[in-house]
Amino acid sequence: MSLLSDAVTLARKDLLVELRARQAMASAAALAGIALILVGLAVGPQPDRLRAMAPALVWIALLYAAVSVADRLEQIDRTDEAFTGLWLVLADRRSLFIGRVLSLSTVLMLLQLAIWAAAVLLLDLPVRAEAILIPPLSALTAVAAASAAALVLVLVADANHRPLLLPVALLPLLVPTFLAGVQASSALLEARAGDAVGWVATLAIEAAFFGGLGLLAYETAASPE
Repeated sequence: MSLLSDAVTLARKDLLVELRARQAMASAAALAGIALILVGLAVGPQPDRLRAMAPALVWIALLYAAVSVADRLEQIDRTDEAFTGLWLVLADRRSLFIGRVLSLSTVLMLLQLAIWAAAVLLLDLPVRAEAILIPPLSALTAVAAASAAALVLVLVADANHRPLLLPVALLPLLVPTFLAGVQASSALLEARAGDAVGWVATLAIEAAFFGGLGLLAYETAASPE
């Protein structure tokens, strides 16, 4: 099988696991809903402040989702030496990295869109013509976050305190991504599409950087030996 077909098969496996369990994504969605409601109650009837805070709330929930979903999928692969089996049968081990990026990106993008829909309803966000650019922005942010998460996962996979090390190692890498995402989405919500261009370019550079670094370093970092 080719590199791409192996990666698609592995991504499909990850998505089926999460679809059937719905643990990590459900907990992230619940956290986002609670955060939106609590912020709405705390801020009160101040629409401008609520709309200004919405992008940050979306990406805080996305950070939690990136950590929880990535850790769960990696934990499943490491159970009963499943990862070692995949390592031995795959012709090109980079398909493990690409497949994980594809599955994580899909989950994170769908979660972002769900949170944005909830924010529109709960925080009375304005829906302007520029809102049509939110889905591709969500996809780009998801790819950047998933690429960084997939790379960091293999670096801490065998650590004794992986659940603690993963967010500590991943957060510094995702800060630029989420900052760019917050600024770009804020610009789109305020009908300033021109101001979002630079931030979108930053996201594209980050996605390319983490993706390229993962393709170069994954096999060495993830080797079971």
